[in-house]
Amino acid sequence: MSPVFRSAFLYSFGAASLAAAPLAADNGDPVKLDAFDVVAAKKIFSLPLDTAPVTGSRLGLANRDLPASVSVVSQEVMQLRGLRTAVEAVEAAVGMTGGTQFGSIPTYSTRGFGSNSVSVMRDGIRQNTASQSSRTVDSFLLDRVEILKGPASLMFGEGAIGGAVNYLSKNPSATPTGELLASVGAWDTYRLGLGIGGPLNASLNSQPSTLNFRADYSHLQTAGYVDRNAQRYDGFAAALGWQVSPQLTLTLNTTLLKDWNESYYGNPVVYDGVVNTTVANAPVEVRPFNSATDRFVNPRIEPAARRTNYNILDNYAKTENTFTRLRAELRVTPDLELRNEAYAATQLLKWRNLESNVWNPVTRLVTRSSFLHIYRDDVLTGDRLDAIHQGTLAGRPNRVIVGGFFERNNQVRGGTPAGYATTATSVTLLEPAQTYGPGDANRFLKTSHITIDTLAFYAEDALDLTPALKFVAGLRHDAIDLQRDTLRTPTTAFATYTKRYTPWTGRAGLVWSATKNLNLYASYSRAAEPTTQLVSFNVSSNDFALQTGRQYEIGAKGSLTKQLDFTLALFDIEKNNLLASTLDPVTGLRISQQIGAQNSRGAELALALSPGAGWRLEANAAYTDAWFDRYAENLGTGVIDRAGNRPSNVPEWVAGFFASKRFAGGFALNGSVRYVSDRFGNTNNSVRADGYVVADAGASYTWRRCTFTLRGRNLTDADYEPVAGTTMRRLGDPRSIEFSTHVAF
Repeated sequence: MSPVFRSAFLYSFGAASLAAAPLAADNGDPVKLDAFDVVAAKKIFSLPLDTAPVTGSRLGLANRDLPASVSVVSQEVMQLRGLRTAVEAVEAAVGMTGGTQFGSIPTYSTRGFGSNSVSVMRDGIRQNTASQSSRTVDSFLLDRVEILKGPASLMFGEGAIGGAVNYLSKNPSATPTGELLASVGAWDTYRLGLGIGGPLNASLNSQPSTLNFRADYSHLQTAGYVDRNAQRYDGFAAALGWQVSPQLTLTLNTTLLKDWNESYYGNPVVYDGVVNTTVANAPVEVRPFNSATDRFVNPRIEPAARRTNYNILDNYAKTENTFTRLRAELRVTPDLELRNEAYAATQLLKWRNLESNVWNPVTRLVTRSSFLHIYRDDVLTGDRLDAIHQGTLAGRPNRVIVGGFFERNNQVRGGTPAGYATTATSVTLLEPAQTYGPGDANRFLKTSHITIDTLAFYAEDALDLTPALKFVAGLRHDAIDLQRDTLRTPTTAFATYTKRYTPWTGRAGLVWSATKNLNLYASYSRAAEPTTQLVSFNVSSNDFALQTGRQYEIGAKGSLTKQLDFTLALFDIEKNNLLASTLDPVTGLRISQQIGAQNSRGAELALALSPGAGWRLEANAAYTDAWFDRYAENLGTGVIDRAGNRPSNVPEWVAGFFASKRFAGGFALNGSVRYVSDRFGNTNNSVRADGYVVADAGASYTWRRCTFTLRGRNLTDADYEPVAGTTMRRLGDPRSIEFSTHVAF
């Protein structure tokens, strides 16, 4: 039981005992009460061990009782550390790297896996893979962000071999509350947040309100530090809670996100020549770079081109996303609870960009290509029903959940209309000619309609084998039916394509309470992931099975002292059935087979310390050794073995440190340092993104209910790549300063 709940329980129990006990005769004799502890609430850090993260289990288990690694970054942590977006919040967790790519698409990496191997959800709703539907979210709208490490298919279905990121909404408030956030920063950056909440019906006879709400609005806009990189993000979130009866509670959450961006795809890497790594003692050649075979000679970003945008003038990416969830919780008996969630999510995206600007050492110009029109119109609907029973099994305390859901994802995809050019004229590096894209900027060609129906059943159980040993296990079965209808040429062969997958996934582990404040655990988990996004499947994907992933993990969670909490995890992950190229032994033709494998193993450590009055320290470090075990790529003229190479964009080390100190009189100081080691930008491991250190610091003053903060970001003005590139590098923000005001009312 957490210190907060234990205090409330003991206080209530003591008060009730006094009220129920008969009054002693007034004879002067003292009345002796049974002793009980009063425990103060702990501050919430980014690794709260006594909360019950919904991303790690549906059983309501405390973090310390889970045989898995779950990081929690609360709204309090976001405000204290100045984390403006969900990406920045995720990067505060141990071992996580992230970045916002072109078109405002966030991407994450952890434990040796990234991109679509890390699922992104909103209140547990995953509309599609991260690269298809993930958008930038202002942290003001969130109650917290939870990150589950390793295979997460038990919780969230196909995908998520590397982990899962869950953005959690704020809950209805039973007491009147309000807050206002306003900030101004470099590059005409403005941020606004407004939130209110409280009861909607007057309480009678001092009884709590039965109808409560919460509503939040966020706005972020910036001109961007790169030319023509303006961005605007608006979000609205609302929550309504109704205590229909003592047994029944209804909660409605809805979120609307809208964004518009002028895209910056990165600066072209300037180089003097290339060397073919597949040829021994190969000479330097002055020709365009081939990522599959070459390494650069003297690669660099031209400082004078640091703020240059090579995109077309009429580029844009704009989206509207909605997420709505109605949750009903019914207490049938003291031991049995039913939960039902009906949910819906929509996405409308329109995208027009010229996405490649690559240096040509022969012409000494920037070659521009990859003009794309992208259209997406998705509607996801679903319903989940759970039954949770808390009782005994073989005389031992046991908690079990059995549930299932059905969801349908209707998706319309579109692309570039026929006749539009896919390339543009080459331009100079320092003074590129600004041109418009071809054709009508608002014309899109709808090409396909995809429906994905998923029916899933799962069970999860937590059994106390002994007072100190807990067995936690879960099993899930999915039936995934996909149908793709071609809209462009509906009368041709294979105009309708269907596919069915039926994976089994799950997790099993033991948690041992070695002491009152220290838990040790070991677990095994499995996940399944398609070879590509399900929405992109077609007849050429017909013979491919799901990729499978498994993880062994051991770890410890606990409190070494009243002031020091920690988590430690050691993991080993293997992903099989990767698509790899090989040669047919009879015909000699290149073919794709699911014979590849990717591995990673490593360790993660997180610490949270309160060494004295007003002090708060957090530190984390993660080491990952990742490699391709079996993998080969098609070069067009043959195949090349990548076994032993490190996967793209996987750092060996990620570490962070944060410190804050509150002084008398309302003043406070805080600072953070984050380190990410070198990463490779390609599977050839010939393109290296340098490691980097980013340092931030802030000073604040609190007057009554107002807090004023001056914060400096990237204080050393480091040039760094949050996400490793190859022929283009999208650099992080330079040094900047912002001023913010937060008012609670």
